[in-house]
Amino acid sequence: MSIFSDFFSREPVAFAEKLAEKIQRQFPPSVEPQLVKKGAQRRLEGVLEPIMKDIEAFQSLTTPGWIGKARFGNAFRWKLKDAGYSEQFVEALTEGVIKNITFR
Repeated sequence: MSIFSDFFSREPVAFAEKLAEKIQRQFPPSVEPQLVKKGAQRRLEGVLEPIMKDIEAFQSLTTPGWIGKARFGNAFRWKLKDAGYSEQFVEALTEGVIKNITFR
């Protein structure tokens, strides 16, 4: 992908928003405070596992450049923040997802 196609492509942003919405449906912000409990941690792991597979599938179809990855990360981060997740949760989750995209 060229640098210009990253600027104008809506794919990374739309995909990031789709993933964030999936997290919101399966692990709503109201459940986040319960993360100190083991059951909630397992539930979050169960939510994230298919999301990481979705990322792998997305990457098999397209290879976003650094601008596409940045746009993806920002869209994902802001969608989660707007949903009401804590700053710490959003940053940790975004970092994990971005690392998954970067090192594949």
